[in-house]
Amino acid sequence: MDFVESAKDFEALKQASISCFFLDTELKSILDSGKKIFLKRDEVLFSENSYQETMYIILSGTMEIYKRHKQIAVRGVGDFLGEMALEESKPRSASVRALADAEVLEINKETFFTYFVSNPKVVWEMLKTISARNRDDLNIIDEGYQEIRNSREKYRKVIDSVSDLIIQTDQEGKINFANKAVSILGYDVFDLIGKDFENFYDGVLGTTSRAHILTRRVGPRTTTNLEISLQVNEQSSLYDICHSMSFQVTTTGMWSVPQERVMKKGVQKEFLGTLLVARMEKHGGYRLV
Repeated sequence: MDFVESAKDFEALKQASISCFFLDTELKSILDSGKKIFLKRDEVLFSENSYQETMYIILSGTMEIYKRHKQIAVRGVGDFLGEMALEESKPRSASVRALADAEVLEINKETFFTYFVSNPKVVWEMLKTISARNRDDLNIIDEGYQEIRNSREKYRKVIDSVSDLIIQTDQEGKINFANKAVSILGYDVFDLIGKDFENFYDGVLGTTSRAHILTRRVGPRTTTNLEISLQVNEQSSLYDICHSMSFQVTTTGMWSVPQERVMKKGVQKEFLGTLLVARMEKHGGYRLV
């Protein structure tokens, strides 16, 4: 592959919604480790009921997803598809073919778990994308509801395997999602759902600190590597050892439109809440009170 073609593929890969969570060096490694597949118009990438543990990112052209000869959706440059085959050993649930000459990057299981699953923000962005897609598909395919449910359950398992705390709050700062990593603080996931984040935070959330932690910002203006302390569950045996733990937290605002549109003035958008990813500090982070 010549330099111009490689640079073109790299720019196409950067259009993927998940790419903003990777360093350029990581994206180049993903591009180099993937297999590039060129398709002519109407050529099938994979068929319904076929087996293959890979996903694809479209680098050029457009692809049609169809089921039983009925179109479900059309995907373009930067979109990913076929990802659920990496989470289960079952036949493909739909077929995909090129609507025009196209190029796709094939991501194998090793690359997926090395770069994608290890990054909780990437996992979460994929979950959001899949959920949004399936909501749209619900109006097209009869079994849409079950597919949404299955997708969410599978990706919940991936998120629960991440050691970092992943917490989502709504517009008011109430926790509406947490992964199982909160058990390090003595909580069950359902102990936190519906609770105000301020009651989980060890300290006082003033106007400034609240704006930083429960940020509405996206992209380069998000909060990164902020040190905060979170309270240990008073009902747990851990509370006898420490009352709080310190974490490095990265947070980003979640909106009803893609990131690039959030940052444009005059765009109709709705703030949905904040996504927080907290990693325990290496020195242990225990605090006795």
